[in-house]
Amino acid sequence: MKPKTFYLFISLFCCASWGWLLGFEHFRLHSSPVGVTLCPIKAVTGYPCPSCGTTRSVHTFFGGHISEALWVNPLGIVAGLLLAVVPLWLLHDALRRRASLHKFFIAFEQWFKRPYVYIPFFTFIVLNWIWNLYKNL
Repeated sequence: MKPKTFYLFISLFCCASWGWLLGFEHFRLHSSPVGVTLCPIKAVTGYPCPSCGTTRSVHTFFGGHISEALWVNPLGIVAGLLLAVVPLWLLHDALRRRASLHKFFIAFEQWFKRPYVYIPFFTFIVLNWIWNLYKNL
C-alpha cells in the first residue's frame, strides 16, 4: 500500500473508531439495556466472538478501570492503546512531513510473518475467545 493511501485509510479508521467509541458512550448513557448485539457471530450462534466486549473494554480502560477492562476483554487494552497512540503518530508525521508510521507498519508486517510471532498471537486470540465463552456461560 502506498503511503498516501495508507495514511488516508488509517486516518479514516481512527475517526471511525473514535466515532464508534463516542457513539457507544452516548448510547450507553441515553438508552435502556436491551441486550442487542452488533456482532454477527453472536447474533447467529448466541456465542461471543473473540472481540466481543472490546468497545466496553476500551471505554472502561479510558475510564481508568484497567482490571475491569481486562475482565471484559483483554483486546480492549490493546485497542485503547492504539486509539491513544496512532492519532498522535499521524499528527506527528503530518507536521514533520514524514512517513514513520508507514515505515513502522511495513517493518511490523514483515516481523509478524514469522511463526514465532504469529503463532503466539493466534494462540492469544483463541485463549481470548475461550475467555469470552467462559464469561458467557
